[in-house]
Amino acid sequence: MNETNWNDPQLVARVSDEASVREAAEEGQALMALWPLTQSLHMDNDVKYAEELQVRLTRQFAMLLIGDPELATSVTLADADFVYEGAESIPGRPQPVVDALIRANEAYDAAADYSDDGDAAHIVDAAQRVGAHDDAARFFTQALDDGDAFVGQVAQDAQSEGDPVGRVAIVFSAVALAFYGALTAGRAAAESSDGNLTAGAIAAMLYVNELGERYGVPRLFLTADRLMELDAPTEPVPFVRALAVEASREWAKHRADVLWDPDKAKADSEEEDRKRNREELAKKFQ
Repeated sequence: MNETNWNDPQLVARVSDEASVREAAEEGQALMALWPLTQSLHMDNDVKYAEELQVRLTRQFAMLLIGDPELATSVTLADADFVYEGAESIPGRPQPVVDALIRANEAYDAAADYSDDGDAAHIVDAAQRVGAHDDAARFFTQALDDGDAFVGQVAQDAQSEGDPVGRVAIVFSAVALAFYGALTAGRAAAESSDGNLTAGAIAAMLYVNELGERYGVPRLFLTADRLMELDAPTEPVPFVRALAVEASREWAKHRADVLWDPDKAKADSEEEDRKRNREELAKKFQ
């Protein structure tokens, strides 16, 4: 399969039946079935999840933006959280770490409106904030627009799909292929201009989450290493398979986070402690 053929409806039909895609779709449907959220606890949990996702992702982006590998691995969730909350410096922490996190958050925020209007300029802005050359960012635009048009058509056609899990599998497959196209375009743009592969990968990651939001696919999380692994040249089908595994894991986490009840968690923990104490006591009298 040539990389230029990623936006092919027949390819969507093929990959949406892949086992890993179906498993991810089941997790995605279980998550989306919670909506509309009606309990204030669940609503608050979902807001917290979204905030923590930004913290988690901007940490990974900062690790990519920092040139020094040793310094990159020192970036913590606490660092990312401080910068998300508005910190411009962190006592005792290297300023390059803070600066990278600031750039990552600026890019994240710049991309946010894409889910509302589909204007590729938001993603281009995000790419430029993490170092993409102007020419490279503009070259990127056509792939973003092509991806949006492709997913939009697939999502419209999928409305007639009677199986909710099948519908999620179809739309996720299209979103994943659009992500593949964005990463491919990002590499081509970097190779033709500034060589900044990192900026293209980060912008594509932001794009896939905002594109998914536009068409009803939950957001994804990738570590820095995994993002760059997926950004290596490959064929569309194995790419979608690999992304589906990541999607399944993140969507299960999202659902668990939404449903998390601190009172129940405390009661379960106390019951587990009591059970352990009873077992230890029983052993003493055996």
